[in-house]
Amino acid sequence: MATANPDLGKLGDELYSHWERAMGGWWDQVLENPSVLDAMGKSLGGAAQARGKYEKGVDDTMAQMHLPTRGDVIRVAKIAAMLEERVLQQEDLVLGLKDQMGRLEKEAVHARIEAAEARLELRETVAALRAELARGSSTTASNKSPSPPAARRKANS
Repeated sequence: MATANPDLGKLGDELYSHWERAMGGWWDQVLENPSVLDAMGKSLGGAAQARGKYEKGVDDTMAQMHLPTRGDVIRVAKIAAMLEERVLQQEDLVLGLKDQMGRLEKEAVHARIEAAEARLELRETVAALRAELARGSSTTASNKSPSPPAARRKANS
């Protein structure tokens, strides 16, 4: 006799597929039912109201204990965010001023270098002019001929 070995993997897939179709149909019916949707809405509404009352109770208790409430923390967080923005703006301003100061310092250094170079050029020009004047005065002194003593005496008398 031959025994048939059923394919259990295929059987499991078929069972799962059948279950999935049945459950999908059932959920579709449940979720489309207006009474179920109404009950779910009321349940969510009640949960939201309960949470609101709980949060109000916590805030009241915190206020009675002189501890910061959620609203206080939110206000402080907003103030901190505004202050942070101001600090960032000031940092940007300071960085801009530092950049501007760096440029001005570089320009001042370049101006000082150019002024020093101009003074050196002027010194060289003055030295050259003095040398030329010294040569010119020594040349004119050697070009003057001494007058004879008789001519000098006549001029003095």
